[in-house]
Amino acid sequence: MKIAIVYATNSGGTQLAAQIVAETFAKHNLTAEIKEVQGSMPADLKNYDLVILASPSWDYEGLEGEPHPDYRPFMEKFKGEDFSGRKFAVFGLGDSSYTYFCGAVQHLEDFVKSLKGELVTQSLRIDGFYLDQQKSSQQLTDWTESLVTHLNG
Repeated sequence: MKIAIVYATNSGGTQLAAQIVAETFAKHNLTAEIKEVQGSMPADLKNYDLVILASPSWDYEGLEGEPHPDYRPFMEKFKGEDFSGRKFAVFGLGDSSYTYFCGAVQHLEDFVKSLKGELVTQSLRIDGFYLDQQKSSQQLTDWTESLVTHLNG
């Protein structure tokens, strides 16, 4: 199974989270390629069996709960693309003190639906990644373990 983890980050938290997910897949002899959202193209992602989208939530131009700004051009490139039958999963990092906690997750889920992709598991929302990195790492590991179980179905 070919897996891509497409992420955007500001402080490095989402990149670290993507690495934890990839390491958990590796324990199951699955290889996940970690790719920055910048430069990721629709044709490239069609080569994967599972695409995981990851983003922190942002207050972008006064709109709270947005995906990282690097996701805007990425999503534009995908307009009109059809990913029917392609498997996706989403995770996001956020701060529950904001009105739209992990709002980026909802945007990414809507994006997957617009592509006719299939969300194969419940999305993961992590609160305060750096405040309790051990807890956050365990949440990522548990989510990925559940995803592997689901995929092996």
